[in-house]
Amino acid sequence: MTKQEFKQKIKYWLPPIIFDKLQYLKAYKNFLQYKNLVTNNIELKDKHKGKRCFILGSGPSIKKEDLKPLKNEIVFALNNFYVHADFKTIMSGEVPKYYMTAPIHKPQTEKEWKDWFEDMEKFVPQSTTMLLGLNSYKENIKYIFDKYSVFQKHNINWYFAGVNINDFYQFNIKDIDVSNMIWSANTVSIYAIIMAIYMGFDEIYLLGMDHNYMCIQKENNYRFYQNAIHQRKEIERTNFSNTNEFLATGKALLLYEILYKNINANIYNCSDNSLLDTFEYQNLKDILK
Repeated sequence: MTKQEFKQKIKYWLPPIIFDKLQYLKAYKNFLQYKNLVTNNIELKDKHKGKRCFILGSGPSIKKEDLKPLKNEIVFALNNFYVHADFKTIMSGEVPKYYMTAPIHKPQTEKEWKDWFEDMEKFVPQSTTMLLGLNSYKENIKYIFDKYSVFQKHNINWYFAGVNINDFYQFNIKDIDVSNMIWSANTVSIYAIIMAIYMGFDEIYLLGMDHNYMCIQKENNYRFYQNAIHQRKEIERTNFSNTNEFLATGKALLLYEILYKNINANIYNCSDNSLLDTFEYQNLKDILK
């Protein structure tokens, strides 16, 4: 019996609430080795209270937007955004800039993650604060950075994702406190919103949060870019199907909904071709006038 099969049997026989508690304790045990790093995030608490920010995802709708005016805005660029044609301009302003990635995982190899971060380092200005995710995966981002001396000249804040969200989850504000262990999400935009809320932003604008993979037939139309070092043969390696994507999208939308119902922040979706209708739509051009 494989480890995965054993885990499935345990999950089948144990009451869900007990299995969930065991999963939490396992994740928290792994969190403890990074606790001193993560608690440093207290320096970010309400750092931008009352201000606004823009979170930049990779959905294809972002290709229609002129992002150059964001040079003078606080932005969170996510995952592979450094390949955007206007990335250098966007990150060149004299206001704080953040670059955020989700915790890494299989099926990508260690070499693929190393190559991706090394490539990213070439483009992200040293003045940019890196917000990097950790989880229970042993060969995580910190492992990569320490082993290959990546991003040694950048300021880095680490967060740890380990709180699983399921059907009987009850919201607790400490689960989105980035100085502790936070939600485990399947999209980096959730982590970015959590971070923005923690930093005290009064207005949070989302761009490129389309979440409409299941509505797009061609893989090269999933994002504003077509290729990425860490996403080669993505459909083949992740066993992609409309059913799997439907479930993943459903979980992401659930997390957005929980934030919407429990957090007092003004969050707006600026993507006009998006399945994310939890947040009110606003036109980017109108916002930047």
